[in-house]
Amino acid sequence: MSPEWRPDDSLSKRVGRREIEGTRRFKAALAAGRVSVAGRIITSRDKKISDVQKKLKRPATDLPKGVQHWQMPVALGGQEDVLCFMSRMKPRTQVPEHAHKVSVFRVVIQGTLKSNGVTLGPGDWMLVPPGRPYSVQAGPTGCVTYYAHFSPPAPPAPPRPKTNR
Repeated sequence: MSPEWRPDDSLSKRVGRREIEGTRRFKAALAAGRVSVAGRIITSRDKKISDVQKKLKRPATDLPKGVQHWQMPVALGGQEDVLCFMSRMKPRTQVPEHAHKVSVFRVVIQGTLKSNGVTLGPGDWMLVPPGRPYSVQAGPTGCVTYYAHFSPPAPPAPPRPKTNR
């Protein structure tokens, strides 16, 4: 793998007042697959969802070797700005140290994942703040993780000085 690899956080880029690129991307994939989600429960087993998932799979050229990555066709949060992903890593695959512009919340679903000297197993999770470098390595049987990218809320504005009139 190229030592120049860097994560692509472009899906978290704001493209409208209340929309981010990743939300726009999964809505387009749903529309292209003629999948309506309005007011109903959807699952990964629904007809046509596998076609949508194929459209949301990241190209291998954008990822470290041994990693498969899918954006899920959902967004969470009041502004639909929490993007959800699934990732599958082959045994002992390493993702080099990198940092994201957003927070990353990752849960191990299957196998093990090592990060910063800690081995995580099914049900274990990690939260990485924006800008914090980290690396991960899949265990001997590989690893499947669910993770979410989200921007932390902006800090509150400082109080305005009172003026005497």
